[in-house]
Amino acid sequence: MRAQEECYDCLRRLVEMAAQLAAPEGELREKARAEGKAVLQAEFSLDKVPTTIATLTQRVIKEVTGNPDPFRPVKEREMAMAQELFSCLHLEENHPASLFRLAVLGNSLDFFRDLEVVRAELERPVHFVIDETGLFLERLKKARLVLYLADNAGEAYFDLPLFRYLAARVEEAYYVVKEKPIQNDLTLADLERESLVEAFGRVVTTGTDSPGLDLEAASPAFLELFRRADLILAKGMGNYETLSEKSDSRVFHLLKAKCGPVARSWGVEVGSFIAAFGRV
Repeated sequence: MRAQEECYDCLRRLVEMAAQLAAPEGELREKARAEGKAVLQAEFSLDKVPTTIATLTQRVIKEVTGNPDPFRPVKEREMAMAQELFSCLHLEENHPASLFRLAVLGNSLDFFRDLEVVRAELERPVHFVIDETGLFLERLKKARLVLYLADNAGEAYFDLPLFRYLAARVEEAYYVVKEKPIQNDLTLADLERESLVEAFGRVVTTGTDSPGLDLEAASPAFLELFRRADLILAKGMGNYETLSEKSDSRVFHLLKAKCGPVARSWGVEVGSFIAAFGRV
C-alpha cells in the first residue's frame, strides 16, 4: 500500500514519540526529533510504502540517541498487561473461529490505557467485515508449511492459541518476529524475556529491523522459508502495507483497519476487522 497525504501526520507523530522515548529531556532529544523530521521530509513520497519511510526515521533516531530499542518500556508494559489479561480468558482451543477473533483482538487493544479499560475492550464482540477464515482453513488442509508473521509485542499471548492450532495441522509452522528492535514490533529478544520461545516452538526472525516485511532486506534463511511457505498469515497493518504490494495469493491478512488509508484500500470503515487473503 502506497502512502497517502494523511500518512505524513501519522509518521510525524511517530517521530515525536520515538524521540521522546529514545532520549531524556534536553538537546539530545531535540536533535533526534529534528533529524527524524528531516528524514521524513526528505523521504516522504506517495510512491513509497509508509513503513519504508518509518524505518528510515526510526533508524536515525536510534543512531542519534545511541538507544537501540526506544520502545522497550512500551513493549514491556504491553506484554505485562497482555499476560495478565490472557490469564483470565477462557479459551475454546478447538474452535478456530474464536481463535481468529482472539488473535485480531490483540491487534486492536490500546495498551496505553488503564488495565481495566483494556479488559473491557476484550469483552466487546469481534465481527469480521471481511471474513475469509473458512477459505483459509480449507487451504490449510493441503498446506505443509505455514508462516505466522507477528506484529506488536503485546499480541504474542493472543497469537499463541491460533498459532498452536495451525502448527498442529501442518508439518512445519514458524512464528516470525523481527531480528532487531523497531517501534513496538515483537522481536526474538522480547519473546526470550517473556520465556515464550518454547511455547511457540519454532520461532524465526526476518533478519530485519523494519516494520512489516521488507523482503529486499530479509535474511537468506527467512527468504528460503518464505519461498517454501504454502500459507502466510500476516498480522497487523505494517505487514499489510508491505505485503499488499506483492500480489501474493498465499498471504492472509488478519488486522484491524485503524486508519483511513488502510480502511479505504479494503473498502471498509475505519475500525473494521479483516480476515482475508490479499487481493491479486
